[in-house]
Amino acid sequence: MTGKKWFKAFLIILLLLSVLTMSLVAFVDPFFHYRAPRDYFYYRIFEQRSQNDGITRHFDYDAIITGTSMSENFKTSLFDELFGTTSIKVPYSGATYKEIDQNLRVSYESGHKLKYVFRPLDYSLLIKDKDEMRVDMGEYPVWMTNKNPFDDVKYLLNRDVIINYTIPVLAKFILGNQGGYTSFDEYSYTGDENAFSRDAVLASIPAFADPNETYEVSNDDLQMVKENIEQNVVSLARENPDTTFIYFFPPYSMAYWGAIRTEGNLNKQIACIREATEQMLECDNIHIYSFVFEEDITSNLDLYRDIAHYSPDVNDSIMESIYECESKGPSDNDLRITEDNFTEFFDRMQEYLENYDYNSL
Repeated sequence: MTGKKWFKAFLIILLLLSVLTMSLVAFVDPFFHYRAPRDYFYYRIFEQRSQNDGITRHFDYDAIITGTSMSENFKTSLFDELFGTTSIKVPYSGATYKEIDQNLRVSYESGHKLKYVFRPLDYSLLIKDKDEMRVDMGEYPVWMTNKNPFDDVKYLLNRDVIINYTIPVLAKFILGNQGGYTSFDEYSYTGDENAFSRDAVLASIPAFADPNETYEVSNDDLQMVKENIEQNVVSLARENPDTTFIYFFPPYSMAYWGAIRTEGNLNKQIACIREATEQMLECDNIHIYSFVFEEDITSNLDLYRDIAHYSPDVNDSIMESIYECESKGPSDNDLRITEDNFTEFFDRMQEYLENYDYNSL
């Protein structure tokens, strides 16, 4: 055989192997890009930014738990037990408000009728451009979220997808393992990976001091918050009045607020939260909760692994407390912020966080 024929034969074999590999990945579809999981395969759910889009599009559910790492340790089983739903959990660690909003819109676009959206709103992500994405966490897999079929090759011939996802699914099937997928209670659960202790939280904080200078919020900051909340929080609720959007400001520890005060940014932070809350209160189907006064949680630093991230027990407590408030109504609790208590809440918050004895921590 001549060299030219060898080269042609090699190209044909390479093309056939590529087509076979792509067909295999498409059939197994470990990232649920084309369909819901096949009953006879067992799928590992692990890659948030690659798998969440497929989960949101193709799974069967009527409620979503989403958000940043503040949502990772929630249990869908507990939410379903309390609220009578069939929920999924699609967390995006470190995500901006836009990333989370984009995924929520996928749910409605794919025909799901949601009873609830349960989502933390991180203080630290309020003053962000409305279109900001976390490109610093690696290349964003737009080929998994866009509608361009031609760049699916980045999924179908992806080495990681083939070796770490497709082949293990097939191997488990051949070995006779039962079909299914990682439970949403287990998906992105980090409780076993971290140590929660006062020492861990305060390791980098020698003491809390009065600020050398106090910074006030600027008009540019407030405008950024307004645009961020309007595009990535409020507009979706306005477009979907039959969904109850349960939003809450996570219980960052008092060490977080102590650090913010020491930096001189306390007034600025509270002003931004106030602006965001005022916008959200325009929608009756947005229910806003804050745990800033829950000292049993926020002052117990043994419940935290750093100044913001809390233990799974706190996740359970948040969900149970919100359910109790939802059951009783807004007038019977002090966790939910309403139009009636808005001014009183933020006056109290300002005084509380300004005068708290942070060094007692």
